Amino acid sequence: MTDDRDELLLRKYFNENKTDVPDDGFSRRVMRRLPDRARRLNRIWTAVCLLLGTLLCVASDWLGALSATVKELAMLISANPVLAEHPYLLWQLLVMIIFVGGYKVLAKE
Repeated sequence: MTDDRDELLLRKYFNENKTDVPDDGFSRRVMRRLPDRARRLNRIWTAVCLLLGTLLCVASDWLGALSATVKELAMLISANPVLAEHPYLLWQLLVMIIFVGGYKVLAKE
């Protein structure tokens, strides 16, 4: 019982005596002065991963598989009577995918 009362008294005291310390750009100045090592390491790591991924894709003949998939998709689209008659539907779909993907990328940043 006294623990609850003590807790309430402490909260009341701290709520009444709260003081806000102005930042005045201190956080921004500290962030500017931090070393840039992490950013450099991140860029190096990204380049290494990109290089390894590209080598893996080339070694596994991804270009041949990609061209076969695109050919199959083109045949599937040309066989569809709705898309064959109205190709603008396909263009609308592609534009929508590009806009939604772009929005997701920009919203992530």
